[in-house]
Amino acid sequence: MSPPSPVLEAVRYEWTTFNQFFEPDVYSGYPSAASEAAWAKLWDFGAFSVPLDSLGSLNKSSMIGDFRLVGEDRGGGVGGLLEGAHQIHCLNLVRQFIYRNHWDYSKLPSFSGGDKTRRHHVDHCVSTLRMVLTCSSDVTPYVLETSATGKIMGKGLPRKCRVYPDLVQWVNGHSVFSSVE
Repeated sequence: MSPPSPVLEAVRYEWTTFNQFFEPDVYSGYPSAASEAAWAKLWDFGAFSVPLDSLGSLNKSSMIGDFRLVGEDRGGGVGGLLEGAHQIHCLNLVRQFIYRNHWDYSKLPSFSGGDKTRRHHVDHCVSTLRMVLTCSSDVTPYVLETSATGKIMGKGLPRKCRVYPDLVQWVNGHSVFSSVE
């Protein structure tokens, strides 16, 4: 389900059951230095090299465009970012937009350029997440159970997930330049 990518060599799967009971963690609630750092670790890392000979299979069969080239001393090719990290960046941006009156995000590039630019970026991110969720539509049943008190609640079932920290480790180990927001 993925186009050719150098990162595929790092893909490993594990069975995971999502917890149906929400428990606050470092990623939830009002922003703090710890939550901002935790979110940044999920997506804010460098770019890797995408070999030129793989561009055709990525529907980029020519070098027409303003690609950011990677020097031959770093392996050549064009710079690429992990799409999953872009998606997490988008989720984080929506979270930051929700909490913008509770934390100073004014120094972040995503919050510069005025209200119209900021809203455009947030709308782009909402659209990206909508497309990702509809494209990868998880077909795992979310079964409904009745508790002893008669309350109906959903229950998650096991599913096979990519081990995201392995992907982050691979990108960090193959970084050719810093990413830009």
